[in-house]
Amino acid sequence: MKNTPTNRPRIEDQKHYKKIGRLSLAIAKAIRRKSADIYIDENHIKHIEINHSKELNSIGFDAETFVCLVVENFNQIRIGKNESLLLVIYNGKPKVTAIELNYVLKTKFYEVKTATIMSKKRLKSKVILWEK
Repeated sequence: MKNTPTNRPRIEDQKHYKKIGRLSLAIAKAIRRKSADIYIDENHIKHIEINHSKELNSIGFDAETFVCLVVENFNQIRIGKNESLLLVIYNGKPKVTAIELNYVLKTKFYEVKTATIMSKKRLKSKVILWEK
């Protein structure tokens, strides 16, 4: 495994992580956060599949495909639990899709923690940071 100049293993060499996107510089500036790559860990994919499989199966997605869809198509960012970011595909319907990201200081990337289909009512309680 190759190391970075700061002697940390490169994230690309950590086999349990997969890069699925990036929070762009323009959006990061707009929400006053860092622009960084977005990764998902195999354990979080398993968590999503175990805890949200019923919801995801109802719309015909597996966990990884669902997360990638949201990362590529989100049209809102809201504040989640403990200052995490919620990337949301908001369509005005009673149920919306969202994934939760935490910025990992040590490795300087966003990590997907969970993904879900939530009610519009629950979403409305989350502060909006950005909207397309």
